[in-house]
Amino acid sequence: SGTMRARYKPSCCVAYQVPDHRKAVEFYSRVFGFPVVSETEENVELNASPVRLFIDQGPLLGPIMEIVVDNLETARVELLAHGCTEVRWDGPGKPCYLLDPFGICFNVWEDPKAFE
Repeated sequence: SGTMRARYKPSCCVAYQVPDHRKAVEFYSRVFGFPVVSETEENVELNASPVRLFIDQGPLLGPIMEIVVDNLETARVELLAHGCTEVRWDGPGKPCYLLDPFGICFNVWEDPKAFE
């Protein structure tokens, strides 16, 4: 068939979205000792090796597993056709959260180089 299909692979990234991400970061860094790797206004990455833990600002959601795809828009069409629903879609390089048909949230992240 000539239809384009996205390719998928797991990543080591997990995200939690919480209403007060600063308090969550303080908890995970102070109580568990996960060092802060990088931070922006709305997102903080912690080293929870082998996991990269991201704490995002927003309504409570998570844990959010990340799936790497070679083509974000192809994956979007495919996943919606397979019963997923959109929660947040900020585009390439940003959170693209979907619920699977069972209500579990995951992030779709485009990285064509991951498939070379």
